[in-house]
Amino acid sequence: MSAVAETVLSRVLEEAVNRIARKVAEGKKLSDQEIVILYLDIIMRSNERRFEAIDKRFDDLKEYVDKRTNDLKEYVDKRITDLKEYVDKRFEAVDKRLDTLDKRIDSLERRVELVYNEVSSIKTDIIKMMKEYMERLYGGKKS
Repeated sequence: MSAVAETVLSRVLEEAVNRIARKVAEGKKLSDQEIVILYLDIIMRSNERRFEAIDKRFDDLKEYVDKRTNDLKEYVDKRITDLKEYVDKRFEAVDKRLDTLDKRIDSLERRVELVYNEVSSIKTDIIKMMKEYMERLYGGKKS
């Protein structure tokens, strides 16, 4: 509603100023009310320029803040991306080391199994040899 009133008031003032301007052009004397209307017009135009300047400053400030915000966002996004890449590389390195460790453990398991089988075979041979030796020493099997 205030915007409508402002528009109507502005139009009325503009028409009054045009009428006064024609009167001045004709060389007629102005009344006190007409001079006040001219002052109001000057004040209104001055205020409009000031508001436009303030609006421009706000727009410039908003643009500056938006740019700084976008710059900061880009910086933070880049840092996060860089840190993610760094962490991913570290995880890949740890994964490779774990894979290598798994292979070494598998290799050691096979070697332990071979040694176990060899010891088992030697144990069986020793038991067999001891049995033969005891049979020879004490004379064969007794039933």
